[in-house]
Amino acid sequence: MDTVKPSMFRGAAGRSAVASLAVLLLTSVHHAYGAFIYRTPWRLHMVGVAAVTAAVLLGTLAVLRARRGGWGAFALFALTTLAVPVGMIGVFEGFYNHVLKNIFYFGGASGALLQQLFPPPTYELPNDFFFELTGVLQVVPAVLAFRALLHAFREWRQGGEQRVGSSVPEVP
Repeated sequence: MDTVKPSMFRGAAGRSAVASLAVLLLTSVHHAYGAFIYRTPWRLHMVGVAAVTAAVLLGTLAVLRARRGGWGAFALFALTTLAVPVGMIGVFEGFYNHVLKNIFYFGGASGALLQQLFPPPTYELPNDFFFELTGVLQVVPAVLAFRALLHAFREWRQGGEQRVGSSVPEVP
């Protein structure tokens, strides 16, 4: 993709995009691996979701850079970031499906409670280190994406619409 350049990822919006792309890559690896080891090919749908989400994020970021602003592009970038890398993957998939599941499991929760909160076949109780590790790690770049997005939004609200989308360094 010739529109993706290193300068595209400068600033708070760029940092949010990089962290979001890390979430999307990590969840793709996690779900592809899970589909293979648990023989659950339906998990592969997340690879497609991640690819479409990455395309939307990169496209809106490119528009922000080219136009040096634009509320619509920024809103789509922010909503996509919040909905998929932060919300669906970071909070639900990473935190609920893996962090909490591991806390309950290794904390000695009853089998009945675990089955109620994490019913099979959608969930697997911890039995594979790499699967659980990649699941838990999804939270880290999601938090970074959220923090950078908040910073980008603050820039926007403080009259920095040009800075949010600009690849040109701000002059003091």
